[in-house]
Amino acid sequence: MRLLIAALPEYGEGLQFRGVAVATCAGIFFDLSFGMHIRQMVQRFQLTESDFKPNDFTIDLIYSLEAQKTLLEDSEKLASALKAAKEEAERRALEDPLTGIGNRAALHNHLSEILHAPGTPSQFALLHIDLDDFKAVNDNFGHAAGDQVLVHTASVLNRYAGAHDLPVRIGGDEFALVLSDVTDQSALNETAHELLEEISRPVYYLGHACRVGASIGVVQFNRCEKLDVERLISNSDIALYNAKNTKSAVQFLSPEMVARHDESVRLVSEIESGIHSNQFVPFFQPLIDIETGKVAALEVLARWDTSETLALLPAHFLETANQAAIMPAIDKQVRKKAFAQYASWLEKGFDVGKLSLNMTASALRSSEFVSVFLDELSQAGLSPERIQLELVEAILFDNRDKDLIAQCNVLQNYGITLALDDFGTGHSSIASLIEPPVSVLKIDRSFITGVTDSPKMQKIARAMIEMAGTMEFVVVAEGIETEDELVFLKNCGCRLFQGFHLSPPRKAEDLEQWMVSRNARVLSSAGS
Repeated sequence: MRLLIAALPEYGEGLQFRGVAVATCAGIFFDLSFGMHIRQMVQRFQLTESDFKPNDFTIDLIYSLEAQKTLLEDSEKLASALKAAKEEAERRALEDPLTGIGNRAALHNHLSEILHAPGTPSQFALLHIDLDDFKAVNDNFGHAAGDQVLVHTASVLNRYAGAHDLPVRIGGDEFALVLSDVTDQSALNETAHELLEEISRPVYYLGHACRVGASIGVVQFNRCEKLDVERLISNSDIALYNAKNTKSAVQFLSPEMVARHDESVRLVSEIESGIHSNQFVPFFQPLIDIETGKVAALEVLARWDTSETLALLPAHFLETANQAAIMPAIDKQVRKKAFAQYASWLEKGFDVGKLSLNMTASALRSSEFVSVFLDELSQAGLSPERIQLELVEAILFDNRDKDLIAQCNVLQNYGITLALDDFGTGHSSIASLIEPPVSVLKIDRSFITGVTDSPKMQKIARAMIEMAGTMEFVVVAEGIETEDELVFLKNCGCRLFQGFHLSPPRKAEDLEQWMVSRNARVLSSAGS
């Protein structure tokens, strides 16, 4: 402690001392100095040299010890604060800030501890949970309502989690629950379905009942099992994917699921390699105007030419490529080759009508699609009037989809023809034809195959063609496989046909030979 001390003698002026008091185990040390300049002290007390002695450095040691003590206390306080901050940071790093339950990092740590912990191989279960229709809650009631649904889901998991279990929010609307001491699969299945029921209860937000469903993939595993954490989580995701095929379902992982997934991963790798090696090519199937005998259009169909076998049909890669979100790259590669080949045929003088390409509604919704597509046409030297786009997702193509309709109007304004493929199937309906600028209807082959043997199908086919004619649509009958089918539909008023009876899809060089041969036959017939 710093001190200011006054010494008051009986006679004369008092003296002031400045000093420091240091507490030690032996008592208190006072280190004092006069509160005036040393020269004044010498003069006032008539001090001589003999009155001054060497300084005792003991007090300096006391000062040093006291300073060390202060520094040590400060260091201990700092270390304690740093430890508390570190523990808080670690807690926050493993906690989902919205729901308060664990996050993906916490799940990873917990599973790693289980798999690498010594002891008996106890049974555990990982439940991977994904909410169904969660986006609809956000879209209809706002993100605050969606947050309430997430908090509700977390509270449900917390109620089912025991002392050694872990509920986590992996991210978005994905959750997980790790259960310990799981011995009865039927009881586990019952617990999973109870979770579905609890999660599906309505959450009320500003008077609105917000409802979601859920799908759960379940993986059972043992302590000390030779399985890394990422593979375990991946396995739970595989089970979840199978569960989501049926909403609000529970699926336990099976070896067949893992085998299908591994095969899909292998196929995705091969497809990506095929894209890199430029292996995806266009095949062309003609649409024939039966009255003139001319090719009215060429439909472009993607094929995978591995150079080892026959070109692979879309059935071998389409679903996997769509799931892996790499179909746009395939479409672009095929489209570029198709444009170049089509331009080459026009330069050679072939009368090939329009070039028709299948297009998904999701691709059309892209804000960049029109500009990119027109740029590709320009680079190939083609005009938009030469192109027909076939919309294959009729389920998404209705009057409520204003953005899609606006995009189609833009394409039509550039001169591109729009066709509705597979008409009459799924959710396509007459109402879906009122506003969108569709001018061509392709009647699905399911209404054509066997039409000559079924009076009821004949009535349906005739009614569809008559209706389309009344609405001034161009009608194409696809999937023609017999001459009888062609004759019947021609008599019903259909003029354009496509199918194996006329020509299967062909690679470019084969189609060119077919056109040369066909033109020669047409000329020969005309001459005779």
